[in-house]
Amino acid sequence: MNPLLQQFVTYARRNPVMVVSLSIIVLMGSASYFLWQRQQDLTGQHDEVRRNGEDILQSLTSHARVTTEIATVTEALNFIDQNLVNEADLAENLGYFYQIETASRIRFSQVNQLSSQPQPPGSAYKPIPFSLRATGSYHQIIRLIHELESGPRLLRIRTFSLSGSEGAPDLARSGGGEGDLVTMEMTVELLGRP
Repeated sequence: MNPLLQQFVTYARRNPVMVVSLSIIVLMGSASYFLWQRQQDLTGQHDEVRRNGEDILQSLTSHARVTTEIATVTEALNFIDQNLVNEADLAENLGYFYQIETASRIRFSQVNQLSSQPQPPGSAYKPIPFSLRATGSYHQIIRLIHELESGPRLLRIRTFSLSGSEGAPDLARSGGGEGDLVTMEMTVELLGRP
């Protein structure tokens, strides 16, 4: 037997109370450390469950707002889908511009659907270009632009130019009064189905 171990056994036989006390202290210290670690783990789990509960509560209180926002977005998407242009339906496409002609009280001298470019990659919609020419008073031209921009079809004005009509005074000199005629040429793109 090891001499150090023999010495410890001899000492333990002479002082059993001290050895039992030291054993209890070591055992209780180990148990205390284990319980402290367990308490830290449970505290961390409790904090995580509390945060999840607060998140769920926040989600529940925001449910009405989120539902309203989803309904608004769905309504906007439905509006866009209903007002998309079909490139192959030339009569309906040109008819849209003739309806605007009636609403703005101006006469188009030219409405042409141009050949479209390939759909841009990653785009859900296809731009369909049109060429327009209209002649009227300055106020009629402004009303026409307003009707184009506020109509149900999603439209982007790509190019436009204004000039005084033939036989009418120059637009810059005349100031675009009510009696002066103005010719507007523009290229627009309507949002279409791919």
